[in-house]
Amino acid sequence: MGRAAAQRADAASAVQNQGYYQEAQNSYTQAQNDIGDYKDQLSKYAASNPFGEGGEFQKTTNQVLADTADAGARSAGEALEGQAERTGQNTAGAVATTEKMEQQGTRDLSAEEAKANQERISGQAGYNKSVLGATEYPAQFAEGMTGAMSGAANSALGSMVKAADWTDPAANIWNKEAAEFAGGHQVSS
Repeated sequence: MGRAAAQRADAASAVQNQGYYQEAQNSYTQAQNDIGDYKDQLSKYAASNPFGEGGEFQKTTNQVLADTADAGARSAGEALEGQAERTGQNTAGAVATTEKMEQQGTRDLSAEEAKANQERISGQAGYNKSVLGATEYPAQFAEGMTGAMSGAANSALGSMVKAADWTDPAANIWNKEAAEFAGGHQVSS
């Protein structure tokens, strides 16, 4: 390979390396953006925890329990009052019984709300565990990316070292001939 050919090859490889560098830089930047987007989405997910105290789970569960307890007592009370009226009995007894059923419903409601609160706390623990587990992914992504970049750099460095070790066979023959011609004196290249 002559000097001009070597210079052309060197220039071509420089252009190629610049392209590879730019592609690698773009990939790295996109990966960093993706990690940032993931962290943002994870923050939003963590903030929207429906199991927090006063959160969506608790509000909905308490409303369902209260509506159920109220409807059950009212329905039973209306049935008692209707029967008392049909049979000609005093409806005051039915009203008193309805009030007692509502009181019992309130006590039952408290017990059910306590159970629902236990479920909420358990749900919150699971939710928090999933958020905590997901927070390790950005670090793993970054670590993997660093390892891949390091491996690529080492590979490229190895190729450069091999290229630097290459010697032109024609130059070696010429150096040997020149040394013999010079009477055994070593000619430096």
